[in-house]
Amino acid sequence: MPTKMFSAALPRVGALAIAAGLLSSSLASAQRATPPPATQAGDLSALDLEQLMKLEVVYAGSKRAQLVRDVPSFVSVVTAAEIKEHGYRTLADVLKTLPSFYVSNDRNYSYVGVRGLSRPGDYSSRILMLLNGLRTNDNVFDKAYIGEEFIVDVDLIERIEVIRGPSAALYGSNAFFAVINVVTKQGRALQGAEVAATAASFGTYAGRASYGHSFANDVDVLLSASYSDSKGQRLYYPEFDKPATNNGIADQADYESFHKLLATATKGGFSFQASNVSREKGVPTASYGLIFNDTRTHSVDALTLGSLSYNRSFSNGTALSSRIHAGSWTNYGSFVTDLRIDPVRADEVGKWFGADVDARRTIARHLLTVGAEAQDNTAQNESVYEPNPYAVYTDVRNKSVRWGMFAQDEIKLFTPLTFYAGLRYDHYETFGSAMSPRVGLIYTPGTATTVKLLAGRAFRAPNAYELYYDNPVLKANPLLQPERIETLELVAQRLIGGGVQVSASAFRNHLSSLLSQRVDFSDNNRLEFVNADRIDSRGIEVGLEVNRGHGVTGNLTYTLQRTEDHATSAELSNSPRQMVKTELRAPLGIAGMTIGTDAQYLSSRRTLSGKIDPSYVVTNATLLAPRVFGKFDVSATLYNLFGAKYWDLGSAANVQDVIQQDGRSFRVKTTLHY
Repeated sequence: MPTKMFSAALPRVGALAIAAGLLSSSLASAQRATPPPATQAGDLSALDLEQLMKLEVVYAGSKRAQLVRDVPSFVSVVTAAEIKEHGYRTLADVLKTLPSFYVSNDRNYSYVGVRGLSRPGDYSSRILMLLNGLRTNDNVFDKAYIGEEFIVDVDLIERIEVIRGPSAALYGSNAFFAVINVVTKQGRALQGAEVAATAASFGTYAGRASYGHSFANDVDVLLSASYSDSKGQRLYYPEFDKPATNNGIADQADYESFHKLLATATKGGFSFQASNVSREKGVPTASYGLIFNDTRTHSVDALTLGSLSYNRSFSNGTALSSRIHAGSWTNYGSFVTDLRIDPVRADEVGKWFGADVDARRTIARHLLTVGAEAQDNTAQNESVYEPNPYAVYTDVRNKSVRWGMFAQDEIKLFTPLTFYAGLRYDHYETFGSAMSPRVGLIYTPGTATTVKLLAGRAFRAPNAYELYYDNPVLKANPLLQPERIETLELVAQRLIGGGVQVSASAFRNHLSSLLSQRVDFSDNNRLEFVNADRIDSRGIEVGLEVNRGHGVTGNLTYTLQRTEDHATSAELSNSPRQMVKTELRAPLGIAGMTIGTDAQYLSSRRTLSGKIDPSYVVTNATLLAPRVFGKFDVSATLYNLFGAKYWDLGSAANVQDVIQQDGRSFRVKTTLHY
């Protein structure tokens, strides 16, 4: 971006940050803030199971706290207790258990598919990932990390809010299929120190040290550091089964290590958070034509985020939220292409800062929410080079600015019927503008029944990689336009008594201008991204949730879907027709011990080569003993309990059409509470 364009961008973002602060100050001085309601110890204990099941509260659905039944979306909430009782290690483990979602892994990253769509080589960029409401997708690839490279330790997660459907009317780009908001614990949840240690299969060891405290002066602080190291597995790939390539065995090439840091602090309406992750992963698959079984091939991903927020509610029904934030992302890759030279380096760097402000006011039957945000991408750099002898293949230096504004009105038409209408305008220096509307009707004839009719349109902006990456194999295409999705969905939920709730959802999606790689025969057969594909998707999801009391809970969900090319009606690759998910948690009646099990069934999927990847069932089980000797939580988990053999699909970068996943493995973990 030219210097004068960059200079013009700084005042725009800075002005928005200053405006947010001035608006906060002026409202604070003009009106008396409403104190938060006091917490009464007996409130929850007085409620029955039906009432407790309706108490799930989420923030990400409308940028405010509201009950799940009132959110204009099909929502799932996963709590800290569920994460602990099922031994979930990553967000990928969690998402595998939810309706609509499935996960693939290519031995470097985990990728999330939603409602039948997971494109080869896509870094989950059609999902918006938030941390306490702050965007975590990077500004080069728009990656939504869900594996060990996610920015916080799952032990620090209070809950995960999963908002299905397009939410670009509130959040802009990447809120395409879903918004996932990870809410971390506050210091008062620990009220002291914790030390955790883990030993697991494949030479994996991990540790965490955390401290949290809520002080008498209304200051709440949490500090945490985590570390993990894994030797990985000795893997066999039949595609390389030759004496020259170690008979297809990748030895000590599947290693992984990471460290994570988190610091949060709140006082009154102010909150601060800073987080960092750095994760190194060996790549054993020899993707992109690399030398097989060379342990020097690896990637290192690092992400640092920081933000300062101010939130305030006023006695006249007005509420205000403002935030300034900054982020830095790097990906360093070392790739062995020729044993005679040093590994090729791939260095990608993203840096940004921004601000956002939201205001909410109740006027008669209307709850009006308006907001604006801006982000200055000060670096979107990509380079590929040989260090010795030095040779450059790619060298892209880019900068850009984006901004957006939105409004949403929640109208109580009459007692059981609420109408939502929202619209957002986004502007990008790269392609121009995008409009994102959504509407919804929520019908609640009683406390036990909710029916939602939802429609919306969302977009995903072409990222810097798709726009500007240029080398002898892939050419840049700065004329790319956004991908778009139009959705229609009907959701019904019914609490039928006895701690049993049933739900059903029917959806229809139409996707247009999807980005795909095509060969440009007029330019040395180089690949380029183009807006080409149109896709149709439809399906139903039904669920049963049971909470019979005495600690016994469970759920069962079934998904039937079909995702196909609009022109040919051919089913897409990596698109399972059916999915079944189940979870069960129960006390054992011995010193507070519990057992948690979960299982996932995926039907067969078509691979990129047109073959069929067979269906599979994977089952996991966790035994948890809380507060042993009053201080220790001890758990043991068996993953893939029955040793099922299953494969995930490779992308065009892989020699492997399918990549075998882990067999039976274990993890033992203990947490000491001071």
